[in-house]
Amino acid sequence: MEPVRVHITTYGCQMNRLDAELVAERLRASGARIVDEPADAGVLLFVTCSVRAHAEDRVFSNIGALKTRKRREPDLVIGLLGCMAQQYGDRLRSRAPLVDIVCAPGRLAELPDLIEAARTSRTRPVVALDPPRDAPGAPCGPTAGAEAFAAADAALDEVEIHRPLGGPSPGHAFVTVMRGCDNFCAYCVVPNVRGPERSRPPGVIVEEVRRLVGQGARQITLLGQAVNKYAGREGGRTWDLADLIETVAETPNLARLAFITSHPRAMTERLAAVFRNVPAVCPYLHMPAQSGSDAVLARMKRGYTAAEYADRVAMVRAARPHVAVASDFIVGFPGETEEDFEATMDLVRRMRFSQAFVFKYSPRPGTFAAEHYEDDVPLADKRRRNQVLLDLMQQVAGEDNRRFVGRTVTIFVEGPSPHPNLHPEKGTGEKGTGSFSGPMEKVPGSFSRRTEKLPAEKVPGSFSGRMEKGTGSFSGRMEKVPVPFSGPAAGWPQLRGRTPGNRIVVFDGPTALAGTEVDVEVTASSPLTLFARLPETT
Repeated sequence: MEPVRVHITTYGCQMNRLDAELVAERLRASGARIVDEPADAGVLLFVTCSVRAHAEDRVFSNIGALKTRKRREPDLVIGLLGCMAQQYGDRLRSRAPLVDIVCAPGRLAELPDLIEAARTSRTRPVVALDPPRDAPGAPCGPTAGAEAFAAADAALDEVEIHRPLGGPSPGHAFVTVMRGCDNFCAYCVVPNVRGPERSRPPGVIVEEVRRLVGQGARQITLLGQAVNKYAGREGGRTWDLADLIETVAETPNLARLAFITSHPRAMTERLAAVFRNVPAVCPYLHMPAQSGSDAVLARMKRGYTAAEYADRVAMVRAARPHVAVASDFIVGFPGETEEDFEATMDLVRRMRFSQAFVFKYSPRPGTFAAEHYEDDVPLADKRRRNQVLLDLMQQVAGEDNRRFVGRTVTIFVEGPSPHPNLHPEKGTGEKGTGSFSGPMEKVPGSFSRRTEKLPAEKVPGSFSGRMEKGTGSFSGRMEKVPVPFSGPAAGWPQLRGRTPGNRIVVFDGPTALAGTEVDVEVTASSPLTLFARLPETT
């Protein structure tokens, strides 16, 4: 029998990216084939995000665009997975009638059965949801909800623990350390769509990391909605995130270790100390402030003041100077005044964030803000504040990036640049952080962009082992190596990598460098990108 051909489209955060990897692995294990092009698939799956209305609108629009194809191919199966599935549930019948499968984040391991049911059932959509938080177990008793989450987590763990190294970036793997969220910030749907906080056992995480590194992973990123609230139970005691990091960092051949996303309220001196005491830990902290106004923070139910946020950043940078701190901000939150917004601008100036993701507030169904606050900031003001804050971030990041020009930095190479024609004369833009136009700092004559693409050449010593076609899994070992510089005649494609502080670097080089660490010379900068070249070697 011909295997089911499946295409997966992913929206949103790193948790969703990992969910998509787990879905792909679960389906491969059931005999399905994952394909690159939607046109080649009989099953189209969308791993979705509910954090913003705009993210949901994109999903509904893209699914709606399939109406003609669905009419032409009535057996086409369309699945909506993840946060939007849990958020909308049965209501998707009216909002997105083309959808055949509705699958919540905790039920992803069941997808092979759900796809089979959708292909054979007369009743669609096939719906698999997590238990609601506000109804813990009724009518089966007070523990039924917890038991359902535990069973779902066990099924997901079974997939995650045994997955091969894959994903879009060779040599890099995400590892879930906890699921769910108990913070209930006033604007956020995550506690409702991802469920209560559940920390995975430390031993399971450590073993998963060792397996992935054994397959060739050089960088591991530990994931959680509020990852620094990790509290795994094992051996008669509770491990915090610092305990877990110290143990994971002992994994042989692990070069880099990162963790995201941290909540300011849960940042402790003990966790800050890992930036100083654990060499593998990247000097990068994603810790969203959301606002610089105490009044807005209180309405958001964030649980800290702007001064307390600044104290936590100072605590981390006291442990390791120059840690790059990234943030998220919401502008136009209900009740936000111009004075409140200026307080946010002031926080950005003082903290000098390396990156910031800025969003205009949109009410999310079921959240405290949507039910109790009037969305009273005019859209025009939201748009203006959004752009003004982005402009300030461009200024701050541009000033800080210029200090890298002329330096040699070690980067982890992710692979081909998703925007392969980035050039220091053109300006760059990244989604979520705004766009930049204007002059960039550079070393005259040091950067040469080549548009032609020649076959990738292998660099001796930079890669040993083999890459499994179609899976992204690697067997063998990756090393940081010097790479001969061949000059403009090399015809190499543009690659993208990241510094330990998560700054984006693009340079021309052989694709065999993907998944390795390499030294590059920074020749130019923009607020979002460092431009570099491989050093000449003798």
